Order: sequence, then structure tokens, then C-alpha cells
Amino acid sequence: MKKTFIFLTTICAMMMLAACGKQSSKSNDTQSQSTQSSVATSKSSSKSSQKTVKKREDTAMNLKQIQKGNYSSLLHGDWKMIGAKVNYHKGNGLEFDRSQVDGQISITRDKIVDGSLTLKRNSVSVDGNEEIAEVQNNGKTLSISTNNTDEKNWSITFYPAGTSNEYNNGSKNLITIWMSDDNYTEVFEEQNSDNNSKSSFFTKKKSNSNCLWGSSKDEELEAFVNKWSKTMDQDYQKYDGVNDLKTSVGTSYPSDLSKETVKGQQASIGWSKDGKGDYEYNVVAIYNHDGDLPPLPNRITYCFAFHNGEPVVLVEQSRDGTGDFEETQNAQLNAGFNRIAEN
Repeated sequence: MKKTFIFLTTICAMMMLAACGKQSSKSNDTQSQSTQSSVATSKSSSKSSQKTVKKREDTAMNLKQIQKGNYSSLLHGDWKMIGAKVNYHKGNGLEFDRSQVDGQISITRDKIVDGSLTLKRNSVSVDGNEEIAEVQNNGKTLSISTNNTDEKNWSITFYPAGTSNEYNNGSKNLITIWMSDDNYTEVFEEQNSDNNSKSSFFTKKKSNSNCLWGSSKDEELEAFVNKWSKTMDQDYQKYDGVNDLKTSVGTSYPSDLSKETVKGQQASIGWSKDGKGDYEYNVVAIYNHDGDLPPLPNRITYCFAFHNGEPVVLVEQSRDGTGDFEETQNAQLNAGFNRIAEN
């Protein structure tokens, strides 16, 4: 009897030890799983943090990429002109005018275009002619400038958000484009940042209407020319659509358009109210400035026209009657007419 009791007691003790061993093993497994889960969560959090940081880096203006000719960091939003730095010759020197918003800029991954100016891999071209360029990168801003001794110069400067400047206090990315011929600086600001954007165009869209020109566009052009002329310190008279516009050198427009050449070649050029017609250059607006400084007489005559359905601004400055029209080099005038014509 005593032996039986001892045997049963031994068996019970062994069963209790086995059960404790299983519980201990189960507890260790639970702790191990908990530790692995914690590590995985930590790794996941770390990866998420890395992705967030990478995303922020990708959407910032990247001066190093821009200097190499890669403009993809500028494609996260829309670029809008917010004003211009102008000298109105009133004794105030240069001033930032927020009403000057008629410029436009086109940006793709490998090219920036502003009127006749094109920037591509740090190569600056004006009307297709490549200019000598200089690059300055101080780590905060990047400037790419032409270096012409006898001709007008251009300068494009990139200001990443957070960089101190006189235009928006560094709140958003900026691009400024300076032109020496009239000491005029266009200021563009990036707005409505969108990571999915592949390209950015400011007011560069085709009209849904088949009409190239009309009264509303004509009124908008008149307001633009009146404002632009102040930056040039010039007064312009507009052809009223009825009575010939007479210049100080004896020409009358649009009657004398048939006697003019374009780019040194005989061309068909004439008046058209809607921008359509059988002319090579269908003129929709004419503005003339008669100079009052010697040598006299002198004039500047602009014809706003459509050539093969595309807007073009022609200028004539001959002093001895009829002469030769050529495309204007004034970036503001080109940009303003293009914006109005294509909206």
C-alpha cells in the first residue's frame, strides 16, 4: 500500500513538471512573437519615415539637377507670374509691380521657355540663336546668365522655397527672368503643388473656339499694350479699324502693308478682323509710336498678326517710308500677345 502511494505521488509530480515546462515554453514563444512583431513594426515605421523624407526631397527645387539640365523638380505645380520689377522712370528707380502678370513660362523635364528665350542644359538660346552662358550656384540660389558685350543679356535665377528674397519672403519656389534691354524682371511663383504633375504650363492652352480673334481679345490686347507701353516710356496709337493709322515717316496702315516686306522677303500681309484670311500674315491689330527724340522723324510700328494660325508680333522702325517688318525681340510683348491669342 505504501509503495503504491509513493508511485502515484511520483507520477503526479512528473505530470506537474511536464505541464510547467509546456507553459514556460508557451510563454517564451509568446514573448518571442511579441518581440518579432515589435521589431517588424519598428522596421515598417522606419521605412515609412524614409519614404516620407524621400518624398519631401523629391518635391523640393533641386538646384544640382537644374544645373545639369534636369528640370523635373520644377514640375510639381503650376508656375504663375506674380509681378515684375520695372523702372517707370518716375524717379523711384526699380519697383515691384504686382499688376504686371502677363508673362508666361513653359517648363518640361529638359527645357524652359519664356517667349523667345529657351534654357536647355544650361544652354541659353534667344530666337534659336545660342548665347554664351555663365552659371553661378552659391548653394542657396542658382543663376544662369548670358554674357554678351554688345547685345542685350538675360538672366534666369532659381529660388527654392525658404530662400530669402524680395518677392514672396521665401514662402514658395520662385523663378525670375531678367532682361537687360529694358531692365525688366519677370517673377514666377510655383503654386498648387501636385506630385503627379508631369509638366507645367502657365496660361498656355488652346482656345476651344474656332475664332482666332474677336472684340474681347482686342480689348484685352489694348489694355495690355497701354500697360506695357508705360514700361517702355512710350505712347502708342491704335488703328481703329476704319481710318488709316498714319505715322510720322509718311506710311499709313493698313493701306501700306501691301508694300512692305517681311524678314527681307516679299510676303503677303494684310488686315484681318478675325485673324483668318488668304494672307501669309493676317494682321488683327496695329499700334504705332512716333518718336520725339532726334534723329527725326522716327517711329515704331507693331503689327499683331497670325501666321499659319499662330500668333506673331511684327515690328517696323524704318525712317524713310515703307520698309521691312521683322519679328519683335521684346519678350513681354510676345508673351502678352500669345497669352491673349491662345486663351
